[in-house]
Amino acid sequence: MLRTSATFDEIVFLSVGARGLRTGDYSMVDDHPRLAQYLFGVPAWLEADHYPPESAHWSWISRYQYSRVFLWGVGNASERILMAARLVGLLCGLGTVLGAFFFSRRYLGEWGALLAAGLTAFLPDVLAQSGVAYNDIAVTLGFLAGVHLLDAAVRRPAPGRVALAAGVTALTACVKYSGLLLFPVLAGLLVLEAASGRWRERPWLRAVALGIPVFAAVFWGVVALLYLGDWSLSDFFRGLHALTKSSSTGRVAFLLGQSRDGGWWYFFPVAFALKTPLAFQLLLVAAAALAVTGAVRGGDSMREYAAHGLRAPALGAILYLAAAMTSGFNIGVRHVLPTMPLLCILAAAGGKVLWEGGGRSVRAAVAVLVAGLAISTLGAYPNFLSYLSEDAMGRGPRETLVDSNTDWGQGLLQLRDFMRSHRIERVALGYFGSAPPEAYGIRFVPLPSFLELPDPPREAQAPRFIVVSATLLTGNYLHGDPYAALRQARPVAIVGGSLYVFDRAALGTL
Repeated sequence: MLRTSATFDEIVFLSVGARGLRTGDYSMVDDHPRLAQYLFGVPAWLEADHYPPESAHWSWISRYQYSRVFLWGVGNASERILMAARLVGLLCGLGTVLGAFFFSRRYLGEWGALLAAGLTAFLPDVLAQSGVAYNDIAVTLGFLAGVHLLDAAVRRPAPGRVALAAGVTALTACVKYSGLLLFPVLAGLLVLEAASGRWRERPWLRAVALGIPVFAAVFWGVVALLYLGDWSLSDFFRGLHALTKSSSTGRVAFLLGQSRDGGWWYFFPVAFALKTPLAFQLLLVAAAALAVTGAVRGGDSMREYAAHGLRAPALGAILYLAAAMTSGFNIGVRHVLPTMPLLCILAAAGGKVLWEGGGRSVRAAVAVLVAGLAISTLGAYPNFLSYLSEDAMGRGPRETLVDSNTDWGQGLLQLRDFMRSHRIERVALGYFGSAPPEAYGIRFVPLPSFLELPDPPREAQAPRFIVVSATLLTGNYLHGDPYAALRQARPVAIVGGSLYVFDRAALGTL
């Protein structure tokens, strides 16, 4: 957290959330539900002394401009505010690791649950998203809790359990709309529970019938309270409509050297392979192989499989990934982050079976894979956001994945240190981020960027070094592809895992 500059989107929730707490107006962000503004806005509201003038025309489209002024334009302690908001993300990350342990302990035992928590804690994207003030790690915690609480409520649909599951579902949906995927998870769990033989039990059927209105009432009430008494839920559904509309049109995506509007159906599986350690993938393959082998041998009946303890994480991961693969938002593996702790639980289940049933060589292999996961992740420190796995075969972001997968504007602090250590006074900068580089002590001449950079006094001579974010190098988001000539050039350094540094002396003119 201390070595990562403000990332592209994280400045928004804390800034407009603080504004909402001060003015009561939360309309600037209408394509995300309200709770994220509370979570990250409260620390900013407590720390902020000044606000941009409300006389200016601030609308939802100017959320980034407002946030930049709030953090760096009116005299607030920007780094203190940012760090306070990031502590919320850190707590959500910690809760996710603890949740992987406590929710899986019932069917994995102490050591299996500890392995699930350890795998979760050492996944690069879990670490990365736990260090920024954004809603992906918060919805991951909520989805993990929701999946298991729904499973518990389906197995024993007592009113208290149903109400608790409904409350967590509502909170998760109010952090990010993808939390609504807990509803198809609930439907799937009900089908599985019925298939396990419960459909013959009248008390269970009666409890489910009574639990449905309880669930609906609690969900509706929690959402309405979070929206400050909007019992019609008009603002909640209006935001959902805005998100659905933008998702249907898709976004330009980049994968393995190619760009495409709307992306690819296989984007997330490939991105997952590129963004998780190979050792973790092998553990998942082993777990899947064990499950298939058990099904082929027919040791358990279909009813026993339908009632299996691992049904909840398996169903949650499958449905969430399937929904992501049908969306047009192929811009970041963070959008499937909620699947990762669930997959860690499944991988831990496979690892436990191998450990308990295998000989020394099998146990050694499991130990090597677990150690390999940790080593691969920690080797990327502190650049967890730009982590690429062994599957990338040494290729960098500009050849594999960009945008929030690897290049989210997080490298300004390391660029400043790089410039100081190499005695570089000024660079030519093309930046994919929302933070003003000058706020981090970087002197630069602006090049084409996603958000317009301020124009400092120009030097008579152009800077020797050119620094361009990986996303801009791919040609995404910029008219005319201004950096096409640099795509085949060899950088002298890649700073922060995402900022490519080129020596003009070796390139000629740009």
